[in-house]
Amino acid sequence: MKTSRLVKRIITCQGSIQLVTALSVIDYRKQERSPSDRYEDYLVIYDLNSPTGQIDDFVALIKEMAQLICTWKKITYLSSEQMKTLSSKVNPNPSAYFQTVHELVGTDSADEIYLSRNWQFSNQLFTNAYRSAEKICYGDSIGIYFAPDSQAFFLPQSLPKQLLTKLSGSFNLTKSMLGYTVLQQIDFDRGYFSLPEILGEKPPMPVTVTDNASLLKIFKQLKSLLAQDYIYQLRQQIGDAPVSILLTSNFSEAGRMTLEQEIEAYREFLLNQEEDGDRRTILIIKPHPRDSSAKIKLLSNNLAEFSQIIILTEKNLFFIPFEVFFTTAFLDDNLKLTNQVKVFAFSSACLALKLLFNVPSFIGFGSEITNKFFAQDYAPGRIKHEQDLKMALTKI
Repeated sequence: MKTSRLVKRIITCQGSIQLVTALSVIDYRKQERSPSDRYEDYLVIYDLNSPTGQIDDFVALIKEMAQLICTWKKITYLSSEQMKTLSSKVNPNPSAYFQTVHELVGTDSADEIYLSRNWQFSNQLFTNAYRSAEKICYGDSIGIYFAPDSQAFFLPQSLPKQLLTKLSGSFNLTKSMLGYTVLQQIDFDRGYFSLPEILGEKPPMPVTVTDNASLLKIFKQLKSLLAQDYIYQLRQQIGDAPVSILLTSNFSEAGRMTLEQEIEAYREFLLNQEEDGDRRTILIIKPHPRDSSAKIKLLSNNLAEFSQIIILTEKNLFFIPFEVFFTTAFLDDNLKLTNQVKVFAFSSACLALKLLFNVPSFIGFGSEITNKFFAQDYAPGRIKHEQDLKMALTKI
């Protein structure tokens, strides 16, 4: 008889879709485990970057998702204020510094730690605090690898990568001399991705390509978090009408353009796409979890050309991954579409719909609108990212 082994796991997440992906990797890894293994799991939530007034609801939804799927020894949310304190703390004794992290997480050791990435202060904090743990990368979105200088972030061309690296090294040296605990970028031991190189970046670690089954399993389990009365009323309202779905992004919140420019960019893009469309078309707006509610309301007010607009602002719908809503509202038991659906996307969210449900997306904004509304430094990178997304869709 095999001895039962206790495996301590720390799962970190920076958003609701990241939690889904991390949990799907844990589910996928069951086939690599002994059936007698037991688990003690810790969840750490941080860097949600949600607008003021919305963060509590976002955290609550992620906790509810997590508790529906797993049993946790402890769930910890680290606020931006707590992270700021940790990043600025002067401490010449690293072991004392990391003891603070251990107390926040709830354990001073771990066998495995799961992270989206190993760069950014917050992620390095945990890889340094739990150095002996096996470090697993599950990527962004539904399992895509992004490097620090990824084209997906369309960073300003005016600040070259070499300068950023030099500045970072100089800053860390200064902090070390002043007595700060300086964190190192520690390599991952392994990566589990559904689409590891889809955007042309090769993960710098051994890679296992996961299948869709674990992702679909988690999405299906999360359907119970949606208010079934709301979904039923929505289905009645839509009937057999064609549907256009706008998946917004957080461009103005991230400083890529002003709020007014983002609203006008969506408006121009949609009007160009729907110029000869069916007048019965219903527009559904699914906000990005980091969008402000005020922005979504303003966007709706500026789309008067659409006769019917439905905004998914019900608390869980606002923050839950779009795929959960999509499978519930627009797919039958065989994952076939129940309506004529067009999806307008502006990020890697389009890749999940194609991979899991074979539903293509229209990628926005196009070079003309991008050059017109994006900040000058960001426009070239944004255009390149849109080209990469379109190319990626052809590979799935």
